[in-house]
Amino acid sequence: MQSDIPVFYPNMLKLFSECPLRFYYRYSEQIPTPLPDKGFVTGKNIHSLASYYLKGMDITKFEKALTPKEAEMWSVLKNNPYFDMDIVGVEKNIIARLGDNWIGGRLDAVIKNGNSYFILDYKTGGVNSDMVYDFQTMVYLMLCHSVYEGYDSLSFIYLDLKNNKEVTIVFNDDLKIEYEKRLSDIIASITEFNPSKYEPNPDCNCEFSNICRPN
Repeated sequence: MQSDIPVFYPNMLKLFSECPLRFYYRYSEQIPTPLPDKGFVTGKNIHSLASYYLKGMDITKFEKALTPKEAEMWSVLKNNPYFDMDIVGVEKNIIARLGDNWIGGRLDAVIKNGNSYFILDYKTGGVNSDMVYDFQTMVYLMLCHSVYEGYDSLSFIYLDLKNNKEVTIVFNDDLKIEYEKRLSDIIASITEFNPSKYEPNPDCNCEFSNICRPN
């Protein structure tokens, strides 16, 4: 499959790593997928509220409309120490070259303290402790490394609002080399993927199972 995708985003790379056929149907064939669940709506509400707050907007009426669960998560997020630092960007779209390809992402927030930069990502559904090689981690750190030149330090901060904790990944030269290789390798696999030669998982019950296993 010769890829005609102009920019590769973390969710796309994750989907391909889980099931190349799901990726093919979703992004190459552009077959519609089901509507998001309530968990998605909660996350969207919290992300929107944080965006308004960091942009200096009056969020009083929005706070009153939160469910008790959302209000609890918002309290955790609103009182995190990073929101007291200098704001670089909110809901920031970034794309950058990776070899012959483009990678991109929409960052919840980029904050700095002096010349130390922090990428913030809010998670309402929880987060694993080991996120070093998560596609979102790799793509976002490579993007900010490309954009914010001359930084003293660059870190990715996952703010787990469900469990009131954070997971931090500090970028360094070794990770840069590893990230470049891992991202380049999976993009190459996408480009070379041939759906006609891929054997579907017989136990799969995803949204495309009736297409890849019609019988």
